[in-house]
Amino acid sequence: MNSAASAIILMLGIAWLIQFGFSYWQLRRYYKRIAQLRRDGLVWIGMEGSAWKRRVYAALVIDQNERIVHAEQLSGWTILAGLKPIPGLAGRPISDLLDDQIDLQINKKLLLALRNALKHRQDIADKAAKAGNDTTSVSELETATTSQPINTDACCGRKEAAI
Repeated sequence: MNSAASAIILMLGIAWLIQFGFSYWQLRRYYKRIAQLRRDGLVWIGMEGSAWKRRVYAALVIDQNERIVHAEQLSGWTILAGLKPIPGLAGRPISDLLDDQIDLQINKKLLLALRNALKHRQDIADKAAKAGNDTTSVSELETATTSQPINTDACCGRKEAAI
């Protein structure tokens, strides 16, 4: 009986280490792709969902003209999920994401994740305005904040994840 319990505990420990390794592998792939996206513009991350429902993460790359350069989503149930492009959003102004009258051909949860990314962007601009940086444009502010950690759960009160 004692050896059976030891074997079960050992197998659980090995399974936990394997799961940890796969999670680390996914995290590295995610941050590598985010680093690639940052070369094309400012990257904002948004999330929709909860611990009990499926989560969708969206990465939004915005240029100086407030147009979408890239839009990608991280969605899936396994560690094999990766960032995948969202067709039809590149080149659109970011105001299209906020307009309910425009049919973007994306699901509601993904649209909410993209809006959360824009909300995080606006929150930073608002904080700068309150701090007395009224003359600082949003683009200048974003450029100044790109060296800061990316908030992967901007609207959900979770901690920031450093790159």
